[in-house]
Amino acid sequence: MDKIRAKMPPSQRAKQFAPFDAVVGLRKALREKEKIRVQCKELFDDAIDEINNTLKNLNIGDAVTVVYYNSVEQAYLTATGQVTSIDAKTKILTLSALDIKFEDIYKIKGY
Repeated sequence: MDKIRAKMPPSQRAKQFAPFDAVVGLRKALREKEKIRVQCKELFDDAIDEINNTLKNLNIGDAVTVVYYNSVEQAYLTATGQVTSIDAKTKILTLSALDIKFEDIYKIKGY
């Protein structure tokens, strides 16, 4: 004789239809693979001079938009914010908490 089982509560019944990821991390790896990677572009001398002149004229507290190369993501990113530090010795521009090397700057525009 078969024993009669107690009815499963609806909250438990729903768990059996939950999605199952058989290969943990596969979706994340596929998204990483889909990212478009770009090489850092070489700037002409006049573009370098323009960036240097803009950096010389910047003051702490100025609002700027910077297009820069991020070597970790291998992509050009845009950051807008206030200049909190300009270090000519280490050649780093700081916007809020973001440090950008002078050599990674592709374009810079002050407001």
